[in-house]
Amino acid sequence: MKERMRRQRIRPVRLVCICLAAGAMLCGCSRQETTKTISLPEVKQQEKGIPGIIINNIREYVYDGHSEDHLQLSFEERGADAVYLLRYGEKGYTYRKIDINTKKTINETFVDERTLFNIQIAPGGRYFSYEAETKANAPELVLFLAEEGRSVVLREWTECLQGFSYVWSDDGTKLFSWQDGEDYAFLPDNDWSVTCYDMESLQEDDEGRLSIEKTVIQMKGGGYAWRHVLPNADGSKVYVRVEYETFSDSKKRESMQRNAEREKMMQENNVNKVDWGNEGEKKVAENWLLLPDSHEKKKVEEYAKEPVCPVKYTTKGLYYQSEDGKLFLAENIEEKPSVTELFSVANPEICICSEGDHLFFIEWTDDMQTLQLSGVRMDGAKPTAKQVLYKEKCESAAYSVTADDSAVILKVHEYLGEDKYAFKITKLGY
Repeated sequence: MKERMRRQRIRPVRLVCICLAAGAMLCGCSRQETTKTISLPEVKQQEKGIPGIIINNIREYVYDGHSEDHLQLSFEERGADAVYLLRYGEKGYTYRKIDINTKKTINETFVDERTLFNIQIAPGGRYFSYEAETKANAPELVLFLAEEGRSVVLREWTECLQGFSYVWSDDGTKLFSWQDGEDYAFLPDNDWSVTCYDMESLQEDDEGRLSIEKTVIQMKGGGYAWRHVLPNADGSKVYVRVEYETFSDSKKRESMQRNAEREKMMQENNVNKVDWGNEGEKKVAENWLLLPDSHEKKKVEEYAKEPVCPVKYTTKGLYYQSEDGKLFLAENIEEKPSVTELFSVANPEICICSEGDHLFFIEWTDDMQTLQLSGVRMDGAKPTAKQVLYKEKCESAAYSVTADDSAVILKVHEYLGEDKYAFKITKLGY
């Protein structure tokens, strides 16, 4: 599902605040780093019903850099005084832990001199994974451990590498990987798998070698498809949805536009031409619930008649979005799904907490120049009124909810010219 951006007029909510600002230049560093804490006055709870989302403090971390510094960053979960920052320099990548109060680097560890791909920082920043090529041009998946300052190879490939996707559980203890379903260099009926790497199983042998247990759950191939893998907060349950290219007319048109690319990649990889079947035939999507600890794989009932984009698998249920922008909640997804339509969202950039109680989404106003973060709190399966929580002029943004469901982390940047950028990380506590 392609991203959609629509403008929407919403009355802003003004926040009266007291600002405490501090700025300093790091010794021996030409990039300026500043922090700012904004304390907001107490807001009285609503007299009846469930209150909305109340922002009670704002913390900012700002630094200037270059395009190679536009990498991932994570706030430390245990306390709000440190951030983890991955940067690229002349000798390669380094991972820094920074105290945002003193603006001092607590520790800095060299990571790798190779070019890194598919970088995924775990919530809390203690781990991050990446792909890189070896000297033998054989790709590998690597896990870096921030506190230990060491890395361990999770997987090595000796043959043509399929495209892989990755996602961390909200608590940062499990990493999941799976083969993309749109790789036209491979036959459509190739089987695939969902792999779980458990950080809590980290061990060191007598020779000092690190190892991590992994659980592989095999999935059957059934044609080129859109694959969605959504773990719950601690990764003990994983929702999987597979939508095939013939699932709807809209996706059929999209796949037909890519037939030329498909044929070219097949020729380059010596894959024989296959019969794609009746392009107009609708093929039902598949839904699964995986339990990595017990290696179980359970088929889940279908809950949608049209193509959908799963957003978040929470304790409240599965949130998903339709092609026309409507957000739905499917409760009791494991047994008998019960679907409730919630509201329309201008684009699919929706962020939801692990419990499913707080929903956040970004909209763009002022001719796409201003980011507007809005929030909705759920009362059971019913949403309360939408609130505008924060506004920021920027060019692009990424955001997430902390594992303890206490804050939204907003990451934005703005181009200053001559390959210079202003980066800002904002933590909105609620």
